[in-house]
Amino acid sequence: MPELPFLARLSVLVRLVFVASLFAPAAAAQVGHDPAGSPYRDLRFGQFVSVSAGKLFGSGGTLGIGPRDGDVIWVRHEFLADRPLSISLGGGYTRAHRSYVDLDLTDDRVQGPIETNVWFAEGTLQLNLTGSKTWHGLAPYANLGLGLGFGQRAGIDSSGYNLGTKFYLAPGAGARVFLSRRLYLRLEARAIFWSLSYPEAYRSSDPDGFGPLLPLLSGQPIKEWVPAPMLHAGLGFAFRRPFF
Repeated sequence: MPELPFLARLSVLVRLVFVASLFAPAAAAQVGHDPAGSPYRDLRFGQFVSVSAGKLFGSGGTLGIGPRDGDVIWVRHEFLADRPLSISLGGGYTRAHRSYVDLDLTDDRVQGPIETNVWFAEGTLQLNLTGSKTWHGLAPYANLGLGLGFGQRAGIDSSGYNLGTKFYLAPGAGARVFLSRRLYLRLEARAIFWSLSYPEAYRSSDPDGFGPLLPLLSGQPIKEWVPAPMLHAGLGFAFRRPFF
């Protein structure tokens, strides 16, 4: 009779293995995806070029003399874009609007808007949220651009204000929507943050000066960080395999 406990345990073990074998296929199906039916697809190319167009928004700062409300064209070349972390080089142009200051007026010295041209040159670090794959054709991402903006001088502005060359930060988020292995749509929302530096006349405490127009403390440097939101969409194309 000493073998009975052993045989009983063996019988229980066999039954457990049998029951587990019944549930194993269902469990395996939940863990992974059949490659043919998987929503994920590999990105087979490492470089992408896109051209997009959109709109620039924003207030232009306290006086509205920064660029705002313009059409935007943007070009971007991404390297190693099939990796979780990629880099890109790009540039853009906007024909925006801004207000200007007329020193010859005693009232309502902020006039406009007038049109102004701004060119951009930028490097971007991007986190691809689905890594080296797309999900149902989507490849969402978040990025951060570092660049320079080059503004056009407006001769009509008698106050001496000029956007000049501005360093900016541009956080953004968007998605590539793949229509095929190579062709995709790009949808992106971002904001350009730059510092507007106003002329010395803007901090005058003289009643005939600009004190009432800009409510800052007299005698302090006048600089203002201003966001310029941007939305754009366009087409892109993958044309080479990764470098590594």
